[in-house]
Amino acid sequence: MKGMDRRLVALLLLAVLARGAAVLALQSHRVPNSTYEHGEIAASLVAGRGFSMHFLGADGPTSQQAPAYPFIVAAAYRIGGVETPASLLILQLAQAALGGVMVLGVFRLASCVAPERPAVAWWGAGVAAVHPTLVYAATHVQVALLAATLVAWTLVWGLRAAASGSGRDAAAAGLLLALCALTDPILALAAVGVLVAFRLGGEGRPIWKPTAVMLGVAGLGVAPWVARNAMVHGEFIPIKSTFGYAFWQGNCAISQGTDKVVRPSVEDVMGEANSAAGLSDLNRALWKARHTAGYIDDVAFTPEFKRHLGTLPEAERSRVLLRMAIADIWADPARYAGLCLRRFRYFWLFDETNPKSRVLVYRASHLTLTGLALLGLATAGAAFRRRSLPLLATAGAIALFHALTIVSARFHIPIEPLMAVWAGAGAAWIVDAATRAVRSRSVAAVGGVEHVGVVGRLG
Repeated sequence: MKGMDRRLVALLLLAVLARGAAVLALQSHRVPNSTYEHGEIAASLVAGRGFSMHFLGADGPTSQQAPAYPFIVAAAYRIGGVETPASLLILQLAQAALGGVMVLGVFRLASCVAPERPAVAWWGAGVAAVHPTLVYAATHVQVALLAATLVAWTLVWGLRAAASGSGRDAAAAGLLLALCALTDPILALAAVGVLVAFRLGGEGRPIWKPTAVMLGVAGLGVAPWVARNAMVHGEFIPIKSTFGYAFWQGNCAISQGTDKVVRPSVEDVMGEANSAAGLSDLNRALWKARHTAGYIDDVAFTPEFKRHLGTLPEAERSRVLLRMAIADIWADPARYAGLCLRRFRYFWLFDETNPKSRVLVYRASHLTLTGLALLGLATAGAAFRRRSLPLLATAGAIALFHALTIVSARFHIPIEPLMAVWAGAGAAWIVDAATRAVRSRSVAAVGGVEHVGVVGRLG
């Protein structure tokens, strides 16, 4: 094995081991009620009831979640039992291994964006390997880590297709784009970045050919699930039925722009977190604070309204909530504009309604990643910024979508591998600057010694 290959394998092992250590240290697999909708659907799959759950007042077949992740959770349940610590440990350790795949994607992506500067790829992958949010994501039953991995690799293959003009590369990008959409439809916005890559890297080739291949393969990839939705719900539902529900959560009259509410009781639980004796106790206290915060539904829905929603088809429940949110916006458009600005701030800085984003290690690491990314974009040169446009377009599209609809701390995770690429450039610049400074001082010192020697001889 070549030296560089051994170094890369070591870096990937570091990523996996860091995540595995977090899983074992935090003991999230022993936290009750930590699987949310994914776990409920997975339990239904294992029990033979199909892709179903209790949602907005009714039980039955659902499109409340995209299918990819609940099926992964169901696979873990089949091995270790439904929502047992053993099955959740299996799932989280598998996600630790997936972290290595994500870091490899960052390495390949940075190699595409900065091919003339190998240090950027190494530093970028190193940042992704140990960045606390990306490590912590492996300890959760949520799509964030899978989403981050798929977005990174979709752009890798998109950039490859743009450079090669190969239909096979474009088809690979399309397959990954389909997996993105089947993990979370919002991730389909990665197509924006790939299309920018096609436009920049075509070298005179028409971009309609790779675009047609990519979108055609992606369409074929999601078609079976769309057909399933049509059969189950009797109407066209692209992937999920819940856009109206999520939009209502983020924009109803009592919303603060997220799906959570702020309760005074959360402060008491955060006090427990501040006095926690160890990492597992801290993690358990943060989970307790998260459960205490609850969802906006808990405050806004009366039992009668829930029963009313339960009498409606699933897609209609979401449309009812969408109409309610739009009515609230029309009643106070300025408030909606303010929510959008608040969500934009929450997305790039901190979701103030999420207790977990108030922890110092989260805030410090988040600001460090953002600062390094901005430094990298500012110092790496025009060619780097131009080749980064597909990444910038993807991150911008995802950020804009959440600013206009609803935001949460976990929604930032899919773009963090892209930020790691820019952070790699920032870290490389700092190392280069420090090296130049050391060399400059060394040269000055040598010059001083030589000068003294000459003066001494002359005397």
